[in-house]
Amino acid sequence: MKCPQCGFENRAGARFCLQCGNDLGSEESAPAAMNSGPQTAPMVPDTVPQDDSSPSVTHEPATNESVTVPLPNLSAAFAPLPEGALLFQDRYAVLAVQSTSAQINEYLVVDRVPVWVCEHCGVASESAEERYCESCGAERTNTAPLNLRYRLHESADPQAFAQEAQLLALRLQHPGLRLSIAIFNEAPYGSPRQYRVAPEFPLPSAAVLQIPQEVNTVLTWGIALGQALTYLHRHQITLQTISPNHIVFDGKLPLWTNLNRAQIIPPAQRSTGEALNEILSRDVQGLATVLLYLMTGQKQLTTDMAFSSRLKTLLYQGINTPQVLMAETFTAELEACLDELRHPTSATLVVGRRSDVGRVRSLNEDSLLTLEFASVFKSVSEPVGLFVVADGMGGHEAGDVASELTARVLAQRASVDLLPLLATAKPFPEWRNWLTGAVQAANQAVYEQRTAAGNDMGNTLVAALVRGGRALIANVGDSRCYFLDADGIRQVSVDHSLVERLVATGQITRDEAAHHPQRNVIYRVIGDRSKVEVDLFEQLLDSGAALLLCSDGLSGMISDKDIWQIWHAAASPQEACDLLVKAANEAGGEDNITVLIVQMGA
Repeated sequence: MKCPQCGFENRAGARFCLQCGNDLGSEESAPAAMNSGPQTAPMVPDTVPQDDSSPSVTHEPATNESVTVPLPNLSAAFAPLPEGALLFQDRYAVLAVQSTSAQINEYLVVDRVPVWVCEHCGVASESAEERYCESCGAERTNTAPLNLRYRLHESADPQAFAQEAQLLALRLQHPGLRLSIAIFNEAPYGSPRQYRVAPEFPLPSAAVLQIPQEVNTVLTWGIALGQALTYLHRHQITLQTISPNHIVFDGKLPLWTNLNRAQIIPPAQRSTGEALNEILSRDVQGLATVLLYLMTGQKQLTTDMAFSSRLKTLLYQGINTPQVLMAETFTAELEACLDELRHPTSATLVVGRRSDVGRVRSLNEDSLLTLEFASVFKSVSEPVGLFVVADGMGGHEAGDVASELTARVLAQRASVDLLPLLATAKPFPEWRNWLTGAVQAANQAVYEQRTAAGNDMGNTLVAALVRGGRALIANVGDSRCYFLDADGIRQVSVDHSLVERLVATGQITRDEAAHHPQRNVIYRVIGDRSKVEVDLFEQLLDSGAALLLCSDGLSGMISDKDIWQIWHAAASPQEACDLLVKAANEAGGEDNITVLIVQMGA
């Protein structure tokens, strides 16, 4: 049977198109089991009891007075739904039953709400009536709509996915989490069931990895998982159960998933710090156990395992001892163990820098700062550096003043707080707090200058604080930090721009963002308010790897691929900076161009 909407050839007698979900015919053409089934009795989600802290429905259902109508002539037992059954106010149509069991049925479903994608900017919209794209204003053509497909899990327990539903209601956002798309309740056969909507294609799980994995690889995964766990703990959420089945991989990035055992810690348990820390440290124990298993295939640490003494001590503390170990502390120690494994403290920093006015502007509003110092004691070198790129905005006597003021304040803070450490042998400060505080001080200085001058001066900022083989990156706005090594280039920072939000929500692609008409619209800058939100990112540096900090005069003119190729072919970081500026000018030089490369030498 051919679908009149998309042309897909379905099996004879199919009720809905397997490709787009279109209704293929009347009741007479449907399978016998569906003749008096769901197509004549639309299913509306049951109302799930909610309170302000833990709602369990994640989509906003339309206002409707109807109630769920059970499927007639079928058993009330946990039977699977027939093909064509409609769920969540007819939004999802069952295309096929994937698997069944006594506890869980799994289906392939199609979202019957079509999506139109603009040919010009790639932004998707559910509105069928709009003549023009709501993003770029281009006239919509007769492009065929798309209907997305998902996996649907069904449980006879109406509270089966209730805990994850509470997490969805919190609108958690972290790159290390993979949550379901929606969770809702319905009663298709008269008894309540709970449903979970998940992406169509599952990601590979840590449970199917070949064991053992390389120690440095597992430590890298552990750092990413520990950072996501720290985020959950800061939101008073505990995973409770941790195993390889709770970890999947999106490329090389590990993500926490299958979070239905996760729990929002009740307020009564938060009031006692000791009790709260004990709850959270159990998650750390679970993470440490999983990491040990991935490295060795064992769940108990033994003395003959070929780990450094520091890593053995950390794993022993995480797995065996009753002492409280927080996720943030555990993650920081994992980073230190990975640093030790890669021996970065015997390396040196090699820096290149270049700032150019470009071919269009008459004034260079960019500012650049490099501050480096190193100690060598007992033949062990630990380079320390602060590296800053600030892109000013606001025109003459404004943008250049703001970016220069930002760089000078950061230099002053580093000179007062960091440089004396060489002479006093005092411990290095907690660098996340220090860098955040230094950026806030720069923001306050620019804000006060802006207020006094009565203008709109401000600047974007990307800064890297490097110590040994570890770097902490701060960014505000759309100046960027990239990580480069022999394998390629990766953007570390996240632009605070309109197009980045469109990319993050899947409305446009990364390539489309580079040419979007609103690509220069940013929503967070230094000096705009008395306090600024600072994003922090941590990056490990192996010998030969580099950080590249730049203003959008570089990243907006040449591609990431070209940036990497120029760096990779250059004889030194300085030569790379010179060649990158030249390439940006040859591409048009439409803005000031500033590039700074910090490379870990042998």
